[in-house]
Amino acid sequence: MKILLPGLALLTALASAACVGPTPSPTPTSETTVLTLRPVLGSTDLSVGSNRLVLALLDSRSAPIRATAAELTLALEQGDATTFRDSVEAVFRPWSAGLGGVFTAQIEFDRAGTWLAEISPLDGEFAGEKARLVFTVTEQSATPGLGTPAPASDTRTASDAATLEEVTSDLDPDPDLYAISVADALQSGLPLVVSFSTPAFCSSATCGPQLSVVKQLKDSYSDKANFIHVEIYANPKEMHGDPESAEISPIVDEWGLPTEPYTFVIDAQGRVAAKFEAFVSYPELEEALVPLLE
Repeated sequence: MKILLPGLALLTALASAACVGPTPSPTPTSETTVLTLRPVLGSTDLSVGSNRLVLALLDSRSAPIRATAAELTLALEQGDATTFRDSVEAVFRPWSAGLGGVFTAQIEFDRAGTWLAEISPLDGEFAGEKARLVFTVTEQSATPGLGTPAPASDTRTASDAATLEEVTSDLDPDPDLYAISVADALQSGLPLVVSFSTPAFCSSATCGPQLSVVKQLKDSYSDKANFIHVEIYANPKEMHGDPESAEISPIVDEWGLPTEPYTFVIDAQGRVAAKFEAFVSYPELEEALVPLLE
C-alpha cells in the first residue's frame, strides 16, 4: 500500500508556493466571478455524512493568506445543473512550529458526487475575494466513519519488543504512548486518542509536530483517556539503516488510511467521535476530546 501525502501538498503550497507564478483570473463579465485566490485541498477522504474539510488559500503571488475565517458556499453538480446549498464557515487553524495553518470546516454531505465550493475570507487583507474548489465526495469513507466502531487492532506495544526503536521511529519516544494496544484501550471504558504517523520518515514534515501535540494532550488528560501512537511502518529500526526496506504496517490497511498523519478520537464506547487527516493543532484536537470526558 502506498501512503499518499496531502500534508506534503499543503506544506509545499504554504512554504514554497511563492516560487510559482501567479494564477490567472478569468476576465470579468456579467456572468463570471473573478477568482483572485487559489485553494489547496488537504482532504482526500470525503464521503456522505459528516466530514472535516481542510484547505489552504493562496493569493495571486501564491503566498498563503491569513484570515480568522472564510465562508464556504457549497454546490452539488448534477449533469449540466449546479444545485447550491447552504454556506458554512471555515475557521483558520494556525499550526505550530512555523508550519503555517489551514482553514477547516465540518460539513455534512448528503450525496456522493462532484461538489464545488466557493470560498471567500471574511476578514483580513483579502476579505471578500474568492476562490473555487472542485472535489469528489464518495458514498463511503475509506477510513472508519464517525459513529462507527473503531477497529480493535492488536497494535504493537513496548512489551512486544526489546526496545522502543522496534515500535516507533520517534527519536524521543514517550513510553506511555506504547503501553497499551488499541484493542485493549477500546475495552478500558475510557476515550482514546490514536495517532498514526512516522516521525522519522514523514515526507510532509508534519508527523513529528503532530506527535508532539498528542504528547502534550496526553500530559493534560492521561488520567481521563488513553493515548496511543501507531507507527506507519512495521520495521522502523531496520529502516534507519536501510530506508528501502520499508514495510507498511498491516494496521494501516485495517484502518483504511489513504494518508498520514491521521488522528482519531474514540469515545468510551469504542465509536469514532472525530478524525483528522493531516496535521491537527492542539486546540482543535482538545475540542474533540473534552466533550467525551464529561
